[in-house]
Amino acid sequence: MPSEQIKKYDVAYYGGGKNISAYPYRAIIGLRRDDNSLIGAAYFHRDPATMPDTDNQGPSGYISCHYLWQDFQHILDILRNEKPVYIEFVAGIWNHASIRTSIEPVGEGEPA
Repeated sequence: MPSEQIKKYDVAYYGGGKNISAYPYRAIIGLRRDDNSLIGAAYFHRDPATMPDTDNQGPSGYISCHYLWQDFQHILDILRNEKPVYIEFVAGIWNHASIRTSIEPVGEGEPA
């Protein structure tokens, strides 16, 4: 279960009105290396029914994380305010991905 540090990200937050109902994602956050290449993405589903049973990691190493759209602000907050941030995929029985921070001291707060 190796992890990789996320150095950059980009956000696509979709509109489209009622016409977009067949498109499953409300937003996608691309998770990138320093050279802008994609490590993976966080997919935010409009409807729980469109979510797959598990996350996945493709043969190239690309990791797909799936969340409900209500989780968008939480993930964006981690990417904006924490450093370093990693993506990790646990294969096998779990097949789930995580976007996580490293260990931090309690009460660290923001630098002055």
